[in-house]
Amino acid sequence: MVLLEGNCIVDESMLTGESVPESKVSVVSGDHVLESIDVAAHTFDPAVSRHIVFAGTRIIRARKARSSYPGFSSNSAQPFRATAMVLRTGFCTTKGTLVRSILFPHATKFRFYRDAMRFVWCLAGIACIGFIVNTINLHRLGVSPGEIAIKALDLITVAVPPALPASMSIGMVFAARRLRKAGIFCITPSRINVASKVAVVVFDKTGTLTEEGMDVLGVQTVSQTLGEFGELQTDPWGLENTSTMQDPGEDAKVGGRGLSVDVALATCHSLSIVDGTLVGDPLEIKMVEFSGWSIDERNTTSDPHETPTITACPPQSSHQAIRVIMRCFEFAPELRRSSVVTSDLNGRQLAAYVKGAPEVIRDLCHPESVPKNYDTILNTHTQGGYRVISLAGRMLDIDAAQLLNRKSIECDLVFLGFLVFENRLKPATASVLCELRDARIRTIMCTGDNPLTAVSVAQECSLIAPGTTVFVSHLKRPALCSSDGNMFVPLTSVEWKESTGQSIELDPVTLIPKSTDPHNACKTELNRPYCLAITGAAFAYLERHAQGTPAWKHMLMRGAVFARMSPEQKAALVDHLQQLGYISGFCGDGANDCAALKTADIGVSLSEAEASVAAPFTSRVNDISCVVQLVREGRCSIATSIACFKYLGIYSIIQFTTCCILYSYDVNLTNGQFLFVDLFAVLPITVCLDRFEPFSRLVPRRPTASLASKRVIASLIGHTVLTAGFQLAVFAMSASQSWYHAPEPATPGDPDSTPEKGDLNTILFVFSAFQYVFMGVVFAIGPPYRQRAIRNYAFVLVTVSLLAFELGVLLGPLPGLRSLFGLVKVQVGWRFVVFGMAVANFVMCYFGERVVFPLVAAPAAKMCRLARLVFTGRLSEIARRNSTKGLIDAVDTDTELSGARIKPSLWTYLGHRPGRKEYKILAHMHGLSI
Repeated sequence: MVLLEGNCIVDESMLTGESVPESKVSVVSGDHVLESIDVAAHTFDPAVSRHIVFAGTRIIRARKARSSYPGFSSNSAQPFRATAMVLRTGFCTTKGTLVRSILFPHATKFRFYRDAMRFVWCLAGIACIGFIVNTINLHRLGVSPGEIAIKALDLITVAVPPALPASMSIGMVFAARRLRKAGIFCITPSRINVASKVAVVVFDKTGTLTEEGMDVLGVQTVSQTLGEFGELQTDPWGLENTSTMQDPGEDAKVGGRGLSVDVALATCHSLSIVDGTLVGDPLEIKMVEFSGWSIDERNTTSDPHETPTITACPPQSSHQAIRVIMRCFEFAPELRRSSVVTSDLNGRQLAAYVKGAPEVIRDLCHPESVPKNYDTILNTHTQGGYRVISLAGRMLDIDAAQLLNRKSIECDLVFLGFLVFENRLKPATASVLCELRDARIRTIMCTGDNPLTAVSVAQECSLIAPGTTVFVSHLKRPALCSSDGNMFVPLTSVEWKESTGQSIELDPVTLIPKSTDPHNACKTELNRPYCLAITGAAFAYLERHAQGTPAWKHMLMRGAVFARMSPEQKAALVDHLQQLGYISGFCGDGANDCAALKTADIGVSLSEAEASVAAPFTSRVNDISCVVQLVREGRCSIATSIACFKYLGIYSIIQFTTCCILYSYDVNLTNGQFLFVDLFAVLPITVCLDRFEPFSRLVPRRPTASLASKRVIASLIGHTVLTAGFQLAVFAMSASQSWYHAPEPATPGDPDSTPEKGDLNTILFVFSAFQYVFMGVVFAIGPPYRQRAIRNYAFVLVTVSLLAFELGVLLGPLPGLRSLFGLVKVQVGWRFVVFGMAVANFVMCYFGERVVFPLVAAPAAKMCRLARLVFTGRLSEIARRNSTKGLIDAVDTDTELSGARIKPSLWTYLGHRPGRKEYKILAHMHGLSI
């Protein structure tokens, strides 16, 4: 809704996550606000948003005022309301868009889910082959067409287990439940598996790495007479003597006579009084509390509909010390400043006070009022990790004050001093960042604060490793050239200077350190590891003029701190990292982070606002330890999902092999046998495999997320050969025994009368039952991503119980169980042979899964690729291009990798992955760890 008359204070935290209430004012005739509103646009311009009341927000206070639009009359009987016009409803509102993004999230492009479908299609292909072969075989045996159709179609359900998708979902459900117990809530469970591959995490600073609130350290005032800063004033009573009236001669030159720092602290804010409590920006509340002045709202006219003005007065002040806030220009992110117009109680002495970013305020001040040591003092504070806000002001002419716009007021200012805040790190920040760095997960700070302050905080919390040189970007005044009538800006207008002022800088194109002092070259510093701190202005400039160039990519790879970044730039940074192939995470809170939280693959919000639910994860734990917990759960979940896929795939192969052998004699497993295998053996094992908890710490190596990786394929092929081979061996060995009776039709000439009970059915069922349990143990792999199997008590209980039961069926004199499953009595000695073969199969599969298959995976993949090159006729071309003398030559130093010239041997070439992510290639080129 757009306010047409009146004003109100609204709490937008349910949408934006910001705890600061927003003041909404009515549109003014002549501002052309209504004409500039684009109802179809996704968002509103900041200049328009101050007149908009959004759906889903809570109105704290509403007051009616006189409207500047004709037709709107003030009604004294209803003073506590405002009038607004509805612009959007339903899903077209901001809250509706939020709900729609939750109901219809962006599709997750994750390799695991793509490979899962390929895996199912492979099993379906095996089922089709078995369908055709067994149909032909059953027809050869003379089985009736109806029986052939039933058995052949049944084989498809055996080869493609219906529980395959459910097993993956169960694992994510258990992971989401553990996260919920840890205070982390998930609305998109599929993102839990994506968290396993996170390679970079971007953190907001304030409220995420550091505490939400800030405390005022003090005010550093300036003397216009000396032209330098004085001592840092930590006592607010020391500010009473900082009025510029004490330097009348100098103040007259710059128009600063009558300004006072304590008045600036007490009035330059947009706070309101609600139920006797200050409401507004926490920093402004801290500032006013530090000043010691009291704030009140009162009407200065007899009209009850006029908006009360804010007045401020110091303790035990005289009547003349009261200051009235006449006009307020709230903080604008694009301007990075706010301002007020104040007067005395009689309205005779008007002054404007402005506060904002130091680099912005300096450009708005008279050069004569800026101290000589401005940069030195600013750098001292920012390098100490403090947040600095500049204060300035100017006296205004009484007659022209009401006619001036914001731009006219916020110029020709007199610099008054620095307001210094200290922001403490959260207790868990440093340890979590160290753990992520040890796990080779890159960490980046992205904040709207000063770059040197951000660098200091990053060094304090070890986001920047000790001993790392930091280079800060500086955007020079662009040199305009007009050789052909068109102006362009050269790339070298961005400078990279060492943060502590040493004589080192980066080449603007290659970003390689070089000394600026040829007589005193710092060779030690040039050889040290280094990183970059990029400002929002430099980021925007490079994004526009250098995107896609080597310098741009090098900047993204080296960047550790991104400061003075707008909300849109935060989202753009995450998007650019994703374009390099990073699986990215973002952790933050508040409205400034919502866009980045939605853009990131893994967005973790530390806010409980409604807007935060658009992020996949929301944490009640108000520190970044939730990121480590999420990555651990993600790695455990993906390892569990792959283990379950492999287990169910091998289960289907085992049962498929059993059925194919039985179909060769026109027999099948009994209903009791199918029921036991599917419901009492495979299902409990699968569920217990999903209940593995994550390992206690993160390791540098990330788990594979591809079901088509070399190790997974080698494992599946190896286990398929072993399990099917052992079944065929047991069948062949049993068939050679003198006591063995092959299945025969009960009625001669009628293949459909062949009984399912017999030696073949009994031996294959019992042997395959042991295979199901033993393969569950084989795939119950623990560290480095999951706890050891012995810690999964449910899995141990199920496994031991099933083994005991199957041993009882095999060895024990239990005729009731044999009758239940349709088994026959087998020679006692042969029962031990069957169990021994099952144990031998388990030992070989266990040893193969942990030792053999991982070793042979890479060479086998190279040989397969070599065979494909031979088959396609490209082998000679590849060999000639790489100038190799043999298959296993040493790699030349002259190697080509993403632009660098390399000539690898053919054997090395066969091991290169064509789809290798770009960030890994860039990290290899620049010597960075990944």
